[in-house]
Amino acid sequence: MSSLHRAGLIALGFLATSAVVAACAGSDEAGTDLAPTDDAGGVDRAAPDVEGDAADAGPEADAPPRDACSSAGWCSIDVDPQLTFVDLWPLEGGSAVAISSRDGRSAVVVYEQSSWKVIYEVPFALGSIWATQTDVWVAGGEAGYVAHGHRGGANAVWQWTVRSIAVPTPVSVVWGTGEHDVYAIADTRVWRLAGDGADGGEWAVDFGGDAPEADTNLVALTGTGKDDVWVTGARGTFPACGFVAHKTAGAWEMVVEGTPDPDSFWPPLCLAVGGAVPVNGPATIAAATAPGELVTIVEAFETYVAARVRHGSDGAIDVVTSDLSPQLSHPRQRRSIWGASADDVYVAGFSAVRRGEDLWADGGAWSVSTVAIDGIALVKPFHVVRGTRSDDIWLAGESYVFHKTN
Repeated sequence: MSSLHRAGLIALGFLATSAVVAACAGSDEAGTDLAPTDDAGGVDRAAPDVEGDAADAGPEADAPPRDACSSAGWCSIDVDPQLTFVDLWPLEGGSAVAISSRDGRSAVVVYEQSSWKVIYEVPFALGSIWATQTDVWVAGGEAGYVAHGHRGGANAVWQWTVRSIAVPTPVSVVWGTGEHDVYAIADTRVWRLAGDGADGGEWAVDFGGDAPEADTNLVALTGTGKDDVWVTGARGTFPACGFVAHKTAGAWEMVVEGTPDPDSFWPPLCLAVGGAVPVNGPATIAAATAPGELVTIVEAFETYVAARVRHGSDGAIDVVTSDLSPQLSHPRQRRSIWGASADDVYVAGFSAVRRGEDLWADGGAWSVSTVAIDGIALVKPFHVVRGTRSDDIWLAGESYVFHKTN
């Protein structure tokens, strides 16, 4: 049995300041192994109605045992229930890298061969992670903070370098297409670090102006490769009109963009800008489901919708929307989205995961992808759902990590 345990929480202090300093300078070890614990507490209750009172969920129960699986195939991975998994990036072969936090401190942990190891610690709260088998990028907490870990050498040692962006605000998202091609959202702009991501290259604005834009919010940054990068967000206040920008062949293009309609009152409407397609509300969480294809959640003013955005190589733009399940109407139920395809997407939020199948056709619908084990579900927030394919999906949040392989 493997576990992130409370002794390792002196490691989230984690091994204390000396460990943080050592990690920043370059670790001499492959990672800190986190031994098992027999303290498997946690809150585990019968599934409540999404809009109902969690007190109606039933009595508290122990955390599900490691490898116990729900009927939907979500199998629990043993972790300390006092930890919160803020973000997670899956790797091929059933491995994953995650940010684990407690009491305002964070550790980067890797799950390989059924074992967790701490590979980096900081005394503040990280918020975003992107990884490959040999490289990990993390961001968040302090203004402009970004760090890069590279694993190499005969002993697979992790070496870490801080690569901060010169901005006064924290970096909300870090994402990349390779070790030497990394993007980040900070200060209402998309930044890119090109070149040698470990020792050279400089961050430069890749999308956005020379200065932060007022009343602009960037939310998601995702893609499938160097010629398929997406960013979502919104501009304005009333109404806030959503936008989706797509980078292909080295150039950004606004495929979804609107401006307030001065003649509309209620519901407020957004008019198209140029050749883009308008949406009536902010474009928020998003997942790239195929090259040239994105699924995002739009917080429209009368109803929330999922939108499938396609941008063809010929420049054609196609946007199709589908109403969300009523149970997804609260923001806490829409923390993260991922899909193996646009016709099979998952949305994770508080206590629940919902699966949208064939949403763009008649008969498509949302359903609960249950994480309940033996009829007992969790009254805990999930922060991220993400996978590499339909039979390799991870779910993580407060006190829990699950892995779905069917």
